[in-house]
Amino acid sequence: MDTDDPLWGALDRVAETPTLLVACAFDGALAPDEGDPAQARAEQVSSEALNVLIALADTTVAVVSDRPLDEVAELMFLSGAKGGGRVVAPEGLGALRDEVGATALVAVGVEIAGSSADVVVGVGEHLGAGAPYVVEDVDDVAELLEELAGLRRRN
Repeated sequence: MDTDDPLWGALDRVAETPTLLVACAFDGALAPDEGDPAQARAEQVSSEALNVLIALADTTVAVVSDRPLDEVAELMFLSGAKGGGRVVAPEGLGALRDEVGATALVAVGVEIAGSSADVVVGVGEHLGAGAPYVVEDVDDVAELLEELAGLRRRN
């Protein structure tokens, strides 16, 4: 982690919140947004980092997609044993934040409407222009999620 990087500093601060919601877009953030959408698969490293986050107390993970729930489930494997993994449409993010009582929201590749986020990260050209923080691609998203999981685990 580069402690001088503003994004890593923001993640460090938000990792200490009592109740965290991490929302990641499926297409373009967890899975490359290229080629046949039916063949898109979430990057393994991102899935593993999200599963670590799901296992942590007071942490909820939302995969944000307009795709049908069963389709997202086929393209990505998340552990839902503690109820910390959800799939929501973009317009359902605010309600989910209220439902879980999240004191902070990290949104990666997700357009935020009606729900303010504490850390908003654009991915490449997707939301990159309007986001306070931007990463290049799905590999950078995986690194970001691994870092957040490590920080959250220490707190």
